[in-house]
Amino acid sequence: MKYYFSLICILSYFGTIAQGTITVKNGSISSSSNYSNMDSYYNVKDGDVIVLNGETVGTPYLFDEFKMGSIYFNDDEIISSVALKYNAYNDVFLAKPSLSSPDSEAQGVSKKNNLKIRLENQFFLALPNTENSYELQYYEVLSNGKKAILLKKTDKIYKERVAATTSLTRDIPAAFKDKISYYLVDSKGDFHEISTSKKKLLALFGDKKKQMTECIKKNNLNVKKEEDLIRLFRFYETL
Repeated sequence: MKYYFSLICILSYFGTIAQGTITVKNGSISSSSNYSNMDSYYNVKDGDVIVLNGETVGTPYLFDEFKMGSIYFNDDEIISSVALKYNAYNDVFLAKPSLSSPDSEAQGVSKKNNLKIRLENQFFLALPNTENSYELQYYEVLSNGKKAILLKKTDKIYKERVAATTSLTRDIPAAFKDKISYYLVDSKGDFHEISTSKKKLLALFGDKKKQMTECIKKNNLNVKKEEDLIRLFRFYETL
């Protein structure tokens, strides 16, 4: 799927403000609702409410604790120090004034045009869904080059509890499972989902395929590993 943007203005998209989220304006956070019940999660798309219990495996969050970070709008840092946590199941960032603030103060940050979120060593941006260009979703930027950008999309899939059917079987507890996808965004603005097939991946590099193949062999890279995929993209920028 193609989106009409250049790598220079890749962050310039219009977003929508959904109910139950907060908006960022003039360096402050405001909202009419909060996420005070941190043990229940409402999925707007599916219309379901999940209430966690002690038996649920995993969480909806990409990381367990809040991290300090910054929020940018139109390339300007408007909030330099805020506690953030990413709910990958709902694809929303939660924000509260500080790490010591109670979770009841956490608010959902709305996806907006030119909104970017930077954490300690991670950088997220909102871009159109690869299946629906009118819907924004967060991607993590793993490599940001002039020739190509490497994006990572982490989804959390909820699996309901499965009760044992006989005395010889066991209950399977409810669980959140990670679904990770990687994308190459080329200089024309085309999104290409990265396959686990090395042959298909190398085909994305066009006339640099030979050099990329040699790089993989020389450095014994495993393109199924994220760290090696990042190394490969950084090498591509040198060609």
